[in-house]
Amino acid sequence: MKKLPFFFILLFSLFFLPSEAYPVIKEVSVLLEQGTSSGSLSGTGIKFTDPDGKEAVLSGTVTIQKRGNREISAGNKIFRTPLKAVSDSPMKYNGRAYRGCFVFKNSSNGLKVSNLVDLEQYLRGVIKAEMNPKWNTEAVKAQCILARTFAVRAGGKHGEDDLCDGYHCQVYKGISGEERTADRAIEETSGLILRWKGSPASVYYHSDSGGMVTSSGNVWGGDIPYLKPKAEPFAYSGPNSLWETVVPMSFINSRLTANGINIGAVSSITPLKRDESGRILRIEIKGTGGSKVISGHTFRTLVGAGKVKSTLFEFGSRSPYINEERGSLPVYTMPNKSITKSPAATLPEKIDLSEMPEDKEEKLIWLTKKRVFTTLELMEILSKPNDYDLFIEKGIARAEGRLPMPEQRSEATDEDIVGTTVIPDIRYSPNLSMASANGQSVTIFGRGSGHGVGMSQWGAKTMAERGWSFRQILEYYFPGTTIGQ
Repeated sequence: MKKLPFFFILLFSLFFLPSEAYPVIKEVSVLLEQGTSSGSLSGTGIKFTDPDGKEAVLSGTVTIQKRGNREISAGNKIFRTPLKAVSDSPMKYNGRAYRGCFVFKNSSNGLKVSNLVDLEQYLRGVIKAEMNPKWNTEAVKAQCILARTFAVRAGGKHGEDDLCDGYHCQVYKGISGEERTADRAIEETSGLILRWKGSPASVYYHSDSGGMVTSSGNVWGGDIPYLKPKAEPFAYSGPNSLWETVVPMSFINSRLTANGINIGAVSSITPLKRDESGRILRIEIKGTGGSKVISGHTFRTLVGAGKVKSTLFEFGSRSPYINEERGSLPVYTMPNKSITKSPAATLPEKIDLSEMPEDKEEKLIWLTKKRVFTTLELMEILSKPNDYDLFIEKGIARAEGRLPMPEQRSEATDEDIVGTTVIPDIRYSPNLSMASANGQSVTIFGRGSGHGVGMSQWGAKTMAERGWSFRQILEYYFPGTTIGQ
């Protein structure tokens, strides 16, 4: 049979086949450690390979050590860098188990260790560290999509590595961070990311907004259309929804001095400007030797995010905020219409695989027509001709019932679609205190935890408990974005 032109396949896919999510096939490089003199790698049948093709297979615990600018040792073997370590079983680096493989390089200040791992496996080590997987599954699914999107977009955030394993990116704990409930949420959102105008969206999340989220521009500069200040649709109470701390003025003075702000002994700290959510944008610090205006974000960083949990705070007293004043705001109820989706497809009758064409590309198209692959899966598959055999094997496993069939989108009426796009318009203007702090200690009354941009995890938890789906949660926090591949 003559091969179908790719353009015809594209048109056929767009107009005649149902579309839905499909797994992302992507490996990420996670920076685990740098600047160390040595580390230990343990496992069975670890195959080490360097750029010159030198190989060695070692088992047990192997010490990895920087030897020179371009040399590294594994046990008693000397290799050139970068050195790659691969095993059929998970390996442990410094006692922590990871999936995937490792790459060891030399840097100017020591050894650099990276974990190369499949994106979906990477998420298994992230979700539990970022959100309680026992929360309502719709909130956890929303978290999975954001974590996946963040990783996809992060590419090269740490030079040759996509991500680090700490709070600077997303906390990643390898196999020790995996949990069965989280795994299910990852599988049920497999491949899904948040997109803005076709590209992976810039996504952020935090623990607790305190009642309102803020914009990316207010925190870091550079406005993003779908990250704007807005009120949470429901009141909730998390462990940091309200907080209070007392900080000695001498401590604040020492932190300023340590960061090059020399204004003498601090005499007062005064908020100058707040954003639409009430978070402090600029704050003036006066001392015996001058004064300095800094951002609220800088103040929080200097004093410590563990003490000042957000920039949504006041000095000396606590003013009413949205959760105390919701009685005067419109009550929002969930739209009762939504796009219905069929459950994961089951085979009404067995697919006769003997009818499958011989040509690999035509096999994939045939399997897609049989709804074994979705349209989006097919488009990804056709861009990876070297992996055709693997995809065909996966398709056969689905057709034979050894793997689940993909979820297919059912048709929806215009009325259904309108019902899913209703976003509550909760108008609220905070009126928080601009009072100064002075004296030997500073009492800070705050709300929420984190930078306040994007999805509030405690807010998402509440939405899910009120019946919102992960799609509705993400639509609320990131309006105008789409969920797909």
